[in-house]
Amino acid sequence: MKAKSLTLVVVLLLIITAIAVVVPSLHVIRTEEAAVVRIWNDIDRVLPPGLNFVFWIPSSVQRFDLRVREQSFAFSAYSVDAQNINGYVTVLYQLTDARSALQVAEQFGSMNDLEQRMDGVFLEEIQNVFARKSAMEIVAQRAFLSQEINQSLSRPEITGQFHVRIHTVSVESIVFSAAFEQAVEQRMITEQAMMQAEFERERALVIANQQLEVARLESEAVIVAAQADAEALSIMQDAWGDLGTEVREIMLRQLMINNWDGVMPRVVAGNGAGEMQFIIDGVMSY
Repeated sequence: MKAKSLTLVVVLLLIITAIAVVVPSLHVIRTEEAAVVRIWNDIDRVLPPGLNFVFWIPSSVQRFDLRVREQSFAFSAYSVDAQNINGYVTVLYQLTDARSALQVAEQFGSMNDLEQRMDGVFLEEIQNVFARKSAMEIVAQRAFLSQEINQSLSRPEITGQFHVRIHTVSVESIVFSAAFEQAVEQRMITEQAMMQAEFERERALVIANQQLEVARLESEAVIVAAQADAEALSIMQDAWGDLGTEVREIMLRQLMINNWDGVMPRVVAGNGAGEMQFIIDGVMSY
């Protein structure tokens, strides 16, 4: 009985020992992470995704996140024209691959140590982008600042140094001094007033040109009408000269009758030959 009990205790101890040894040595590595094996704190290898056995007594497994990470920077800088700028920039980045985790472990130790080193370099690059521009350029080119910072941070000498890839950069906010903000607002008001004045000037010019064109067309019409009247009068005079005296007198009398408004003559005079002579609306009648 005692022998069976002793055997059972030994088996249980072996099982417990096996569990204590095996379980901590099993590591499930996900595809979105990289695992670096350290043996007595010396870097040995990178584990592949899946289930891995690494004996825990001399070894340890250090995990690195391969997903996109976010780093935010509150910065202060001066523009070329000495305007103080305060802002907030967010950078999205990630380790290039599982092999880069091994390099980060060798050079920096951990992701926290890597990000601390990155902070200083990234912040300096962000400040340099703003320091190369005047305040008005920053205001006018705000939509392109994120792209410019992205290009600056994506230079090989920076990404290669930290073994990362830059995904996106977002300029969250830019704040100038109150005096500069007021000056920009006043400038915008002035520019809008100038644009309105220019619009009014061009509108007045268009109206004046239209009126001038109407006057020109009316003048041409008057000239054409006068020329037509003159030509008609010339034709009438030529035709009148070809008529005999008696016919011209008959036509003249008919013309006076057609133009008489029914009012009696206002002037009566004699022609010195015993005939009465009437003047009706400037036309001599006998």
